[in-house]
Amino acid sequence: MPHKGLAIVAAMRRELAPLLRGLRPQQADAVEFFELESAVVAIGGIGRNAARRAAEAVVATYSPDAMISAGVAGALSPALKIGEIVRSRGAVDADRGMVFSAGGDARVVTVSSVNGPAEKRTIAQRWKFAEVVDMEAAAVAEVAESRGIWFTAIKAISDELDFEMPPVGKFVDGSGRFETLRFAAYIAARPKWWSAVRQLNLNSRTASVKLSEAVQHLIDQRSQTPVEGNVVGS
Repeated sequence: MPHKGLAIVAAMRRELAPLLRGLRPQQADAVEFFELESAVVAIGGIGRNAARRAAEAVVATYSPDAMISAGVAGALSPALKIGEIVRSRGAVDADRGMVFSAGGDARVVTVSSVNGPAEKRTIAQRWKFAEVVDMEAAAVAEVAESRGIWFTAIKAISDELDFEMPPVGKFVDGSGRFETLRFAAYIAARPKWWSAVRQLNLNSRTASVKLSEAVQHLIDQRSQTPVEGNVVGS
């Protein structure tokens, strides 16, 4: 496979659906690769382990000199609304208390499961500089840092601070794949979650469009200004 200077790591296709429309994936090591003209998108699954596997696979396959963790995320600030974009040059692994930041900020906190409003506020109090919470960015940042690869995270808000998230984390299998049918069966028997699931789907579509636009902008920006001194678009 050809060298690609920029690698974008995401958990699910739907997060970057507009960007990937019309592209056919190649698969290796349980990771889907979508090749763009000057970049590659690696879809690896949900959670730290899946993100780390995808990041390592894309480095081994395409030897990028810049890496993006792209995806939807939850807001840690009431000021952030659906579809808003947060950029971060670093990420925090909340479970290990480790910060990965190559001379930049770390506005993204990575956790093991999706959090409700009370848990989000606890995270925001602990990591006062953080703006969003996700499940993958720190793993991608760690791989990039260990190899001296420029890193940034681009996250689009899919659930605001006070949104009561359905228990989606219970339906992610060991490889990071979301078990859609099992989740649908669970929700079908629990009407209290119907409205939240509908809203989350609408929010996620909006976030996907905004995220794809932001990633495409960085791809275009980078094609005009190659990485120099490990800094681009910071």
